[in-house]
Amino acid sequence: MIELSRGLRACFIIAAIAAAAALAGIFTLPPLDRDESRFAQATAQMLESGNLVEINFQDEERNKKPVGIHWLQAASVAALSSAEAREIWAYRIPSMFGAILAALACFWGGQRLVGREAAFAGAALFAATVMLGIEGGIAKTDAVLAGATTLALAALANLRAGGGRKTALLFWFALGLGVLIKGPVTPMVAGLTAVTLVIWEREWRWLKPLLFWAGPVLAVVMVLPWIVSIQIATEGNFLREALGVDMGPKIISAQERHGGWPGYYLLLLPLTFFPAILFLVPGLTRLVPAVRGRIDADTARTARFLIAWALPTWIVFELMPTKLPHYVLPTYPALALIAGWGFVELTKTANWARWTGWALFGLAALVFAIFVPAIFMTFGDGTSRDVLALVQASFDGTAEPGLSPAMTALVLAAAAVFAGLAAATLIAGWLRAGSVVLVLAVLSGLGWHVMTRGAALPGAEAVRLAERVRAVREMSEEIAHIAPHDIVAASSYTEPSLVFSLGTQTYLGSAEDVLVFAEAREAPTLLVLDLSRDEDLRAAFAGESRPGSAWPEHDLFDRLNTLGDCHRAWLPGTNYSRGSDTTLVAVFTRCQPDTPHIPELDVQ
Repeated sequence: MIELSRGLRACFIIAAIAAAAALAGIFTLPPLDRDESRFAQATAQMLESGNLVEINFQDEERNKKPVGIHWLQAASVAALSSAEAREIWAYRIPSMFGAILAALACFWGGQRLVGREAAFAGAALFAATVMLGIEGGIAKTDAVLAGATTLALAALANLRAGGGRKTALLFWFALGLGVLIKGPVTPMVAGLTAVTLVIWEREWRWLKPLLFWAGPVLAVVMVLPWIVSIQIATEGNFLREALGVDMGPKIISAQERHGGWPGYYLLLLPLTFFPAILFLVPGLTRLVPAVRGRIDADTARTARFLIAWALPTWIVFELMPTKLPHYVLPTYPALALIAGWGFVELTKTANWARWTGWALFGLAALVFAIFVPAIFMTFGDGTSRDVLALVQASFDGTAEPGLSPAMTALVLAAAAVFAGLAAATLIAGWLRAGSVVLVLAVLSGLGWHVMTRGAALPGAEAVRLAERVRAVREMSEEIAHIAPHDIVAASSYTEPSLVFSLGTQTYLGSAEDVLVFAEAREAPTLLVLDLSRDEDLRAAFAGESRPGSAWPEHDLFDRLNTLGDCHRAWLPGTNYSRGSDTTLVAVFTRCQPDTPHIPELDVQ
């Protein structure tokens, strides 16, 4: 492994691992609900309007997160695609680079802390972890936040080892970038680390380069102009809502059903920190004696820094009522360096620590090998029970539920490869095969990303509801004699992915709202009705009689006939944000006079 960790080669290897993990699924996964699609749609509106200050989702101000990720996404889309194309992969590219930055910064800072070989091992493991790879392939803030925060902490580590003003400037740059991406998280992690070390060691002089005036000025220049602009544009609402409506309630109570007891992140760690979990316990067993002074003073200083980086921030997030798995990602570089240390010192580690690491790694691999294919089996078939009932009740056509044989074979093959790599890692560890264990562990991590995000999730056809509506809209030229981008959609399926897929002008509302919207228009409209959210509406389409129904069957079809509906498509699937089977009815209205009336079933 010494050869791999030398020179620029090490940086290229680490960057390649991070890129490979992030790229799995980046081009094939559909826009995800809800946060990714909200971020991407807000960026698309910036490009459409030319307003790079305000953040909006349709007509609603989105005063939650700062503008940094939107600027990065806008630059990526402008360079590689366009807002009109609605290609989600272009919005994900900044996250991939954020993951690469996080892994490289981990390596840079780790060299000062645990040595080059352990830093290389830790950074390579971190680059392949489940959580960093996931966030690196999603168009939201957390991978770039991890990059900015890791860079700031790596700069602190170098300052502590004698770095000067250039290192301090890099710290302030990373701090400013972190604030632009996700507000107070980067300053919180850096501040908790520095304060913990100062109290613990009763030494603060290593922080003096941070007082160099150019550093704080750089951070202020990066952040303040936009803060002033957005406060003026929103009449002071941005900070009021970002701090008081978005962040404040998350500290006090569980928000948006994202709650959990203290210990939530620790319980998930074997899964989210896979494959680095293999060496974490051995690394911790080296950390404890170092802190107690049983090893040399430099090692003790390293141990204190890693603990100060990871533990206070971890405790803060464990105590917060609102919990999401990615919240603790800024602490993962410290844990990865501990794991890298554990790998390098593996031969000196007690047997129980090695066995514990193997057990956690093996348990996580077993869970993944079973449940990822199971997820594909559950959601790979796009035909819902509602569609089958509708076919049997009153509509011509056939519905043929089933998994794609080719995709099933691909997912099972990927799962077999992943399981084989994980088993080989454990066998190599048992045989004490040195660097081979590290290589196989990293390959196991990459194998997880290929299996899950490269095969199973892209093959989950049932969750592609927004894409199915967009595919139906592409038929508008033949059906309604209007170009797809010119036809307005009105939908009672209100997930953000639909707005991103169809465009900013998409109207969202209840089923009654969208019918009234279409009735008020003279031009063709694409109606999308979500049957899962309205039992009376579902019964009316299925020809069932419900006493006191708000949608008597004949009244519903009379209204549709008045609208001149000329084509109906049944779009089955699963709304994973709500956890329910969903059937959408797509109806073209106000078609041209010479367009035939063709109600038909379209199961995709």
